[in-house]
Amino acid sequence: MGLWFEEKAPEMAKGWWEFYNACEGDSKLDSKSKAMIALAVAIHGRCPHCTGSRIKKAMAAGFSKEEIAEAIMEVALVASGTELFWAKEVYDKYLLDGE
Repeated sequence: MGLWFEEKAPEMAKGWWEFYNACEGDSKLDSKSKAMIALAVAIHGRCPHCTGSRIKKAMAAGFSKEEIAEAIMEVALVASGTELFWAKEVYDKYLLDGE
């Protein structure tokens, strides 16, 4: 039994797995860097399955629990900053009223 998308959209799933394998394979980025990038994206995306899986991969790549905790805080920092600056654009566009 495969994953739902493999069963319902097999050609697209095949393409996605090729993309996945190409990104996870050998490239200019080392596996440790890829593990931290993927973890940060999983955390920001708030995907419990992805986050758990990527924490395991990050630890297997050599990251400590403390480094992972700092990465989580870095994601929170950047995410909150983007919200603040996006909010200013919205405020200026819709609420400024010529102040």
